[in-house]
Amino acid sequence: MKIVKLAYFDDFLCMGGECPDSCCKGSWHIWLSKREYLNYKKMDMKPEFRGLADKCFKRVKNSESDYRYAEIFHTDKGCSFLTEEGWCGLQKELGEKALGYVCRTFPRNYVYIQNQAVTMACSATCCHVTELLMKHPEGLGIIEDEYKEKELTYLYSLNEAWKGFPYYWNILNAEIDILQNRGFTISERMLILGYFCSKADEYLEKGNGEKIPALSDMLLDNELCRRIADSLKPSAADEAAKAQESVTILLNMYVRVKGVDMSQYSKLFDRVMKRLGFFESGFGENGEVSGEFDGAEYKKLRGVYRGVEEERSFITENLLVNTVFAQNMSTGVWRCFFELAVLYNMLGIMVPAFLPDKYGDEELALALTYAVKLVINTHAAEKGTFEDYVKENKCTLPYAAFLVG
Repeated sequence: MKIVKLAYFDDFLCMGGECPDSCCKGSWHIWLSKREYLNYKKMDMKPEFRGLADKCFKRVKNSESDYRYAEIFHTDKGCSFLTEEGWCGLQKELGEKALGYVCRTFPRNYVYIQNQAVTMACSATCCHVTELLMKHPEGLGIIEDEYKEKELTYLYSLNEAWKGFPYYWNILNAEIDILQNRGFTISERMLILGYFCSKADEYLEKGNGEKIPALSDMLLDNELCRRIADSLKPSAADEAAKAQESVTILLNMYVRVKGVDMSQYSKLFDRVMKRLGFFESGFGENGEVSGEFDGAEYKKLRGVYRGVEEERSFITENLLVNTVFAQNMSTGVWRCFFELAVLYNMLGIMVPAFLPDKYGDEELALALTYAVKLVINTHAAEKGTFEDYVKENKCTLPYAAFLVG
């Protein structure tokens, strides 16, 4: 069986106390499997560690899953095991093997492709990963090797019953080829990718998956891709409507996150909303939300990110490739693209909202990470837009093109 991984994967090392956005801080809920929880209960620990473990390792009530059998509960300040130096006290005391799967592997993502391969990438919700993505102007390479470990460790397994399973590698390779085709702008690549994902999903739904390899080969033709991109590109007159729709998506995410226990994300969202002028005009006395926003500030934010993309488009390219590589494609090829389209749209608002007037690569990496967290980690794109827009009949290629073009 093979390992298929992005080339930067082995370069990742946790920054520990030097990390500006430590994953051990904030009010997280980290899942523990039944085996992990029971192991913690019988581990030989010093009394002070046993007290902490009993305090923050909690059973999940009425859990029907051995994977989500218990959780490590964080306070508002972070994990109780976090030392002043920014390292895990439990790991320091008992070694890395004492950590649960999530703590031991994050931000690494492992996906098991049944009896074929394990894919490996890192999540850009970690700012050091984003820094690594920014260090590859040549683009992200892919490495294949033999899997030598005795025990498989993976985040999820690609569903073998999914209609697209026999064509998984055709689809993944085509998506990466499209996103790395530098003969087109990033937005044009997203339009071409949307076309491919829409057609691939259509083929799978009609039982014609065998047409996907030919489709992917066809899109290696730049002249054809140019015609596709030009045909899908929205009119410049749509900019005002796009601004309103983008802000509506942002508002849906904001309201959804405000309604659940995600305080660390609420604070980040507050910063974006403040930059757009919502706290001055868009919220009523009872907390109701309107679509009013500072149009001039919106244009300014879009302009800042457009400048970033024009100067170093490889950063956005690498971020999108990294995201595609780790997606659970068995939820649907088109669904995965639609969520990617939402992420791409939101980058243009969110990233500049977190940037100071003068910034360097470290600030840019952190801003990119915050944006990815707000869209992906909160599942706001999945739950806050996809299902809602399905009901509104907006999950169409023209609509997605409208968001990314």
